[in-house]
Amino acid sequence: MRILWGCLAVVVIAPLVGLFLLIMMPVWRDDARLDDFHERVLDIPLPPETRSAGDSEAEFDKNGSGNGDYCRYEIRLLLSTGLSAGELGAYYRRAAIAGVDDEANVHLEWGEDAKDGRAVVVKFSDLSASDWDFRCA
Repeated sequence: MRILWGCLAVVVIAPLVGLFLLIMMPVWRDDARLDDFHERVLDIPLPPETRSAGDSEAEFDKNGSGNGDYCRYEIRLLLSTGLSAGELGAYYRRAAIAGVDDEANVHLEWGEDAKDGRAVVVKFSDLSASDWDFRCA
């Protein structure tokens, strides 16, 4: 009887484990890609007259434009800077940060002026074709 229960457990559990791995392997791969992208962004030194104004944020989700099955990777740095928009944008564009598949796109969102500089969110983003990650399909 024990052998029968053992065989039954293997027949039921093995396909469930295989299905779990089939679903989760692309998720783990894409999470690792996001972590690597985040590390590359954080490895870049801050420009002159600029300091961090908070923790960086990393986000992974479906491309919101609805243009196919693409995963969107985005890293946000919260900064305070004395540089102009042109100077700060040029600094990060010259850095040519590798995204997930291509060079990362850089976008600046300016906030209000403060006594120690102007608030800015620097966004680095990239798109990657989705194969099996259910979060992007």
